[in-house]
Amino acid sequence: MASEFASRMEGMLMVRQEILDELPKTDGLILDIDGVLIDASQSYRLAVCEAVRFFVERELGWIVDAPPITPDEADLFKRAGGFNNDWDLAQAAVLFLLFKGLRHGVKRLSELRRLSPTLEAFLSEVAAEGGGLLAAETVVVDKLELRQRRDLARLWKRRLIVQLAQEFYAGKKWCPLLFGYEPQYVDLEVGLLEREQVLIDLSLLPPDLKLGILTGRARRETALALERIGLSERIPPEFWVTDDDAPRKPDPRALALLAERLQTHCALYVGDTIDDLRMVNEYKLHPHRRAVFACMVLTGPNGEKNRSLFLEQGADIVATDINALLGYLRHVRKR
Repeated sequence: MASEFASRMEGMLMVRQEILDELPKTDGLILDIDGVLIDASQSYRLAVCEAVRFFVERELGWIVDAPPITPDEADLFKRAGGFNNDWDLAQAAVLFLLFKGLRHGVKRLSELRRLSPTLEAFLSEVAAEGGGLLAAETVVVDKLELRQRRDLARLWKRRLIVQLAQEFYAGKKWCPLLFGYEPQYVDLEVGLLEREQVLIDLSLLPPDLKLGILTGRARRETALALERIGLSERIPPEFWVTDDDAPRKPDPRALALLAERLQTHCALYVGDTIDDLRMVNEYKLHPHRRAVFACMVLTGPNGEKNRSLFLEQGADIVATDINALLGYLRHVRKR
């Protein structure tokens, strides 16, 4: 509850009172990338939206007289949980549209948007099933007739959806490096990743903190992101856990692995989604693990709207952005 928190930094940061005495001992930061170090709202989210539009219009031949999915709607998937991977999110968005289209026999987007279920209602059921792509598939298959399921299996081309999202994200310039192939469908030179903005002020980063990366990005994407941020020399690959590794985020064992590699005594995991927070909360259920507290920033999906959700779900710290956290840590660690 908010009453359990102490306000600091003129409202920029809220700290759970129980950990105030622990923060001066902080010796490590385990960092997410998207929404924490980089603003990816104009890259991954838009790549998902553009991929879904392309697939629905070019592959399915539907009438796209309304957006199949908006960036705000893409963020709703993140809020539902289980969609740490944006390529999974793209597949789930198409799955939802196919589900409604097959159920109602409609191929016009403006009409489809008016029909049930709403995306919010659908994602509520997905969240109740545990969240993520598998849960979305379970919800859909349970509601379709046998003939409709067969049509879904034929139309839902998951690999193509992922490739489209990757091509929109990376473009001709970065697709070979990041994904190992030349774009086949999207004629975009540099890709939406060029729109990403760095969020962290490196001058605020204490030089003695141990740093690790725990991200849903693949290893090549992580390397490029850290190079563009200016952290590639500060955080070597042995202190990364990416989507190419096992266990991977949001499995709490991935967090445990990284904490052990870093040999931290008191670390903060800095994330931006409900999946991040749930991962830390599950990690804490094992009392013999190294101390890790959850700092949730409001620069990720849904932004300020997540403040109350993070507090209700047990965040140790809620900060407007990573720089508010770093400024606070510099202050308390000097005591």
